[in-house]
Amino acid sequence: MKNRMLYILLFGVYLFYACDSDTAENFPTQVIQDSRVSDSIFEILLDDAKLICMDFYTNQEMEELSEIEFKEYHFAPILAALQTVYLDSISTASSDIRKYNVHALCPEKLHKTRISIDTTNENFNSWKSYGFSDNLSLDLLINEYDLQLDSIRETQYMVHTGTGINQESLASELKKFTFIKKAQAANCIGDGSHIEIIYFNPDFIQLIYSYGWGDCPSGCTNRHYWELGIYGSGLIELLSESGKELP
Repeated sequence: MKNRMLYILLFGVYLFYACDSDTAENFPTQVIQDSRVSDSIFEILLDDAKLICMDFYTNQEMEELSEIEFKEYHFAPILAALQTVYLDSISTASSDIRKYNVHALCPEKLHKTRISIDTTNENFNSWKSYGFSDNLSLDLLINEYDLQLDSIRETQYMVHTGTGINQESLASELKKFTFIKKAQAANCIGDGSHIEIIYFNPDFIQLIYSYGWGDCPSGCTNRHYWELGIYGSGLIELLSESGKELP
């Protein structure tokens, strides 16, 4: 009888760990758009993932983020987690996050770099007039990242990219050309909603979503927080909710 009870106990433990291992699923390391997410929303979430990735790995002092283009395996898991939250129809937290349109702060950081130019330079004037500069190294950058110029004032221009890239690294490359006197990635003035990553594992990501309101150009006077645990299997766990009561 004792042997039978021991067998049942061991078999139960085996089933528990077997089932538990089956539910552990890693996030994808390649960019995958869920078919239920529209193209416009996907582009926003893609920028969110890159911004979160940039903040996280910069804080971790990862040298790999010195490249202009982000590596998919850095931000694809975060993108998958963001899509999971966006599509969740069960959690009140996910519903509120959609209602208040909570996204990562300052997407301009991925799309704009301000430059100061020697406007007498032939390469620059060619770039401005025809879209190419007749400088092979610069034209490779223009072509690869579809760099577009927009005049700000006489000697200052904004370089735009349709795809979100590491603008700080792009600015460093642009400064190598003698006719580009200064280059600086765009930044934002003020405050707003934000998403921050707290913990990053292959099968589990912990995010803090925050919604800010009240004089946000000077710094939001009110803020509400949702701390979520997102599993690669698609499960979402509300770990905590705090801050001011939502308006």
